[in-house]
Amino acid sequence: MVTLAFFFLATAAMIGALAVVTARNLFYAALGLLVSLAAVAGIYVTLDADFLALAQFLIYVGGIAVLIVFAVMMTAQINRASSSHRLWPLGLLTGAATLAGLAYVMINTEWRSESRGETISPMVGDASSAGIHLPDLLFSTYLLPFELAGLLLLVATIGALVIARER
Repeated sequence: MVTLAFFFLATAAMIGALAVVTARNLFYAALGLLVSLAAVAGIYVTLDADFLALAQFLIYVGGIAVLIVFAVMMTAQINRASSSHRLWPLGLLTGAATLAGLAYVMINTEWRSESRGETISPMVGDASSAGIHLPDLLFSTYLLPFELAGLLLLVATIGALVIARER
C-alpha cells in the first residue's frame, strides 16, 4: 500500500512539475508548483520522514507557494508576458543533460539500506540510529536562529505586500 501511495505521489509531483514548465498561464504554473510541492511532502510521509514532510508542507506549500500565488494574482500585467520561445531547445537540452546526470548517479551509487544495519538517512532518524536528530537540534540548540528565520520570512512577506499595495 505504501509503495502504491509513493508511486501515486511521485506521479503527481511529476505532473505538477510538468505543468510548471508547460503552462502558458502564470497562475496555472504556480498551481502546478503547489501540487508538486505538496506531493513531495506526501512522498516524505511514505518514506517515514515525518519531520521533513511537515517542514516541506509548512515552509514550501504553506509559505512560498502561497506567496507566489499572491504575487501572480497581484501582478496587473500578467497577460503581457512574452510568448517567444527562443530558448526552448536550450531548455530541453539542459533538462536532458540533467536527467542523464541524475540517472547516472542513481545507477552507479551504492545505496545503503537498513537491512545491513545502516540507516538510509543519517541526518534524521529514530532514537536507535546514530544520526544527528535534526528536530532535537532545531528545537534546542538552534531554537533562536530557527525562530528568527521564521520572523524574517514573516517580515519579508508583510513588506512585499505593503510595497505591492502602494503601487
